[in-house]
Amino acid sequence: IRNNHTLLIQLTSGISEVKVAIQGLQDSQDKLGACIMEAENRISKIEDRELGTEQNCKYLKQHLTTALERIEDLENRSRRNNLRIMGFPEGVEDGNPVKFLQEVLPELLDLEEGQILEIERAHRTLAPRPTPEQRPRAFIVKFLRYPIRELLLRLARNKSQIKWKDHRISLFPDWSRDLQLKRQRFWEVRRLLREKNIKYGLFYPAILKVTYNGETLSFMDPGEVKKFLAQSLPREDYLRCQTL
Repeated sequence: IRNNHTLLIQLTSGISEVKVAIQGLQDSQDKLGACIMEAENRISKIEDRELGTEQNCKYLKQHLTTALERIEDLENRSRRNNLRIMGFPEGVEDGNPVKFLQEVLPELLDLEEGQILEIERAHRTLAPRPTPEQRPRAFIVKFLRYPIRELLLRLARNKSQIKWKDHRISLFPDWSRDLQLKRQRFWEVRRLLREKNIKYGLFYPAILKVTYNGETLSFMDPGEVKKFLAQSLPREDYLRCQTL
């Protein structure tokens, strides 16, 4: 009986120790569960903030793109009366580009007698003065009236070549750099259209309108124009145009 009593006491003590250990494990598990729950809450908050930040960035990106497009549009509209004239050697204006151009352009473009060129201002492009071996800087000319600018462009297009004292002179609209690049993307398809005598026009800002079989279509991507030509022209004609 004494041995059994001793054994019972030992078993009871062991069970108490096991209970204490189990309670310790339970406490640890409860703490671990609380930590996991806190971590999950923090992760959830971070994900919510990240989602909100992503949405804000998308919103700001859209508005920034719109703002940049408006700024570019305003810049080009402010240049509507401008011409970029290339080819005149450096220094021929003798410090007075307005007077020089008013005297030279009417003769070069065969303007009607009495046609007055109302030039608001004119200057060379704001680049370092080139050396004699380099290409001269262009003139940027702002006319007082938009129709005069359009008249000069039309007269220049109608002439196969404009020369002043063995210098070839060219007239271009004064677009911004970005808009020039957008319009230059249509160079190849415009060549194809000219080869097939298909009527077209490149309109502001960079929209190509093509009239074919009595229908006028508008394109903003030169790749779409190529697809249209591939579908509309006979295959032999289209391939021949591409190799010209």
